[in-house]
Amino acid sequence: MHRCMGTKTISLEDSAYSRLKAVKRPGESFSDVVNRVLGSSEPSFLDFRGLLHGGSCDRLAETVARMKLEDIRAQRARIVQKR
Repeated sequence: MHRCMGTKTISLEDSAYSRLKAVKRPGESFSDVVNRVLGSSEPSFLDFRGLLHGGSCDRLAETVARMKLEDIRAQRARIVQKR
């Protein structure tokens, strides 16, 4: 789950870029390639399938929804502060 997604500009030697581009699949971004090849650092909720039972799933869903709302409010507050 990406709470705040940023971007970074990096420099690659031509040979490293060529190797990265060679393993890039159609429709994949370079970030997708890096995550696929190196392994994503963020687990998917599917990785936890079967670990939660009963009300735990509902509480997790409620917590995620609350976190999303908090993120939206924080982003809106930052926009207002910039004005």
